[in-house]
Amino acid sequence: MRLYLVTRMLLLCGAAAVLASCGGGSSSSSTSNTPATITATPSSLSLTHGDVAGFSVSVANSSGTAITPTPTVTYTSANPALVTVTSAGLICAGVFDSNNIVCQTKDSSGNPLPDQVVNVTATSGGLTATVPVYVHRHVDNIIVSGPANPPVCVSQNQTEQFTARVFTNVPGNPQPVDITANVGPLTWSTGSGTVATVDSNGVATSRQPGATTVVASVANTTGTPAVVVACPPKTISLHLTGVTDTTFSVATGTTETLVADVTDILGQPITGASLTFSSYIPTAAAITSAGAVTTPGAGVTTLIASCVPPGCNQASGPNVNFNGTGAGLAVYSNPVIGTVTGTTATTIYVTGSDKPDSTANTSLIPIDSAANTAGTAITLPGSPNSMVFSRAGSKAYLGSSVGMLIFDPGTNTVTATASGITGVVLTVSNDGNKVVISDTSAGKVFVFDAVANTAQTFDLAGVTNADFDSDNSKAYFTSGSALYEYSPSTGLKTLSGAADGVAFTPQGAVAYLGGSSILGLAVCNDSPLPGAAGAANILAPMPDGTHMVGVGSGGWTDVSYSVVNSNGCPPTTSNTGRNAALPAFVGTPTSIAVASDDSNAFLTGYSGGSAATGVPFYHFADGTTGTIALVNPGGVLFSGGLTQDAHSLYVGTAANGSTGPFVHRIDLTATGGPTDANQISVTFNPRIVVVRPK
Repeated sequence: MRLYLVTRMLLLCGAAAVLASCGGGSSSSSTSNTPATITATPSSLSLTHGDVAGFSVSVANSSGTAITPTPTVTYTSANPALVTVTSAGLICAGVFDSNNIVCQTKDSSGNPLPDQVVNVTATSGGLTATVPVYVHRHVDNIIVSGPANPPVCVSQNQTEQFTARVFTNVPGNPQPVDITANVGPLTWSTGSGTVATVDSNGVATSRQPGATTVVASVANTTGTPAVVVACPPKTISLHLTGVTDTTFSVATGTTETLVADVTDILGQPITGASLTFSSYIPTAAAITSAGAVTTPGAGVTTLIASCVPPGCNQASGPNVNFNGTGAGLAVYSNPVIGTVTGTTATTIYVTGSDKPDSTANTSLIPIDSAANTAGTAITLPGSPNSMVFSRAGSKAYLGSSVGMLIFDPGTNTVTATASGITGVVLTVSNDGNKVVISDTSAGKVFVFDAVANTAQTFDLAGVTNADFDSDNSKAYFTSGSALYEYSPSTGLKTLSGAADGVAFTPQGAVAYLGGSSILGLAVCNDSPLPGAAGAANILAPMPDGTHMVGVGSGGWTDVSYSVVNSNGCPPTTSNTGRNAALPAFVGTPTSIAVASDDSNAFLTGYSGGSAATGVPFYHFADGTTGTIALVNPGGVLFSGGLTQDAHSLYVGTAANGSTGPFVHRIDLTATGGPTDANQISVTFNPRIVVVRPK
């Protein structure tokens, strides 16, 4: 008898193993398969007469886990004469024929079925879900509108109510009929959830600056959109953390932190804006997206924060500057000026396309700034015509007879050749990602993407100058007869007017254009700003953003300017100009260099003219000019560059008979004034003298 009982117990335990343990207690399997909730998706349907649609049903246990397979579901229509539902849950906005194929829209007398809401229920395990089915005439239009007196814009986390009206067109009736009450709940959405979100009742909430559309949809029809404007910035106040200071002076190898306070056009704060932080001279002071500043090298730089579309204050098409709010336009902060003390140890690279005997040159000579002697020559694959470093100094790009060369200064090697990219390298973006090359003989401009290793090609004739803004948002190209804007996000467009030469200010908000006079341009909307008299086609700013100096056929032009970014776009600018003559031996200026200590600008290259007896300079403090005498002067000045600490100037000079060619190092800190301290002999015409940023 005991054996029987034991055997019986074992059999019972085995049979019920999936329900409960033999030790007693509740059955977890029973719980996991017991329906506790039933959910229908979607929760309602909006159907035009004759439409057929389905919905899904999920049955879950008390833990919220869906039971699989789904238990048997029974479907029922509250009014089968208006809405029928099959045993599989297929809904007809009308009456199905006997084969559940044709969804009929008329009653047995041939009359159209009326607009109506009918509940369809799904039942399983004693649980019921109800789905309202809104049956209506065809939706032809949905008009979305905001309040009768809409705000100029909506500050962050504030709301704006939108409403929608739904219409159908009736044959023979010139006016559409409002059927809003018959179509059920609308689905609301915004074009950009970053700018604004909208709930199921049409209440839009401002999130980040910009303008975006608000739309409502129902029955596979999307309405005419309205626009919500999340208030754009009016000011971006950049300063050192914990204080209001907008300048700092530190030694190399130290850190600082900058903070940006953003205020919208209604005077309300904006938090979490996707600002771009940038430094004009990142090898003096670099800044991260969080505002952390490091100081890798000596020099002076300008740091800014900008709200630049599409990453910040985004808008597109007709929504740009919607109702004059500034939506979709870039906004710039005040500048923070960083001075990094110390000295620079770097390398100067010297090359050129030809030798004094007119044969081709392929040598690139490195000169260490400490030794100031010519290093071991590097053989290039072709004859170079230009060389431009990235602002970080990590790569250089050379135009050459065999295409664009990519040079690694860390190993002093050419790492790649882009044979299809021909012409002269004009500029490299601050982040090093974009390189602009112009081939005037072919009438083409290339924009090389250093990350993707691809290039865009534009048919643009005669482009000889280009510059990128320090926040990498756009570049301007000039040809003397035309002006172009290039943006990595929107591509190329032609602007009105003409220019010959371009340079962005370190403040980022303004660029100056060269030509028969110097013109100002607001970067945010390409609108004109006050310029200055003086013909100049070579332009360069002081790193602290107080002067823009230019040279041209008329000599020096010094534009002392100010930029105020306190009212969104465009900024307010003012300037005064001074002009000064160049020495008689100068022909057509081709290059200048500006000292980071705000002392002088130097003419480092010209064509034509006669042999140079010295290096011309312009003194910013008082507008005086002069020349620094050269030892063993040769021919014309070819090219030159300054060390970042403003201690040394290097210039290349042509041969003159048996003298030269040379690279001269001018010691700018010598007792008694700048002195030609070293004359470094080279075997080619040093048409390209480039100081590695460091």
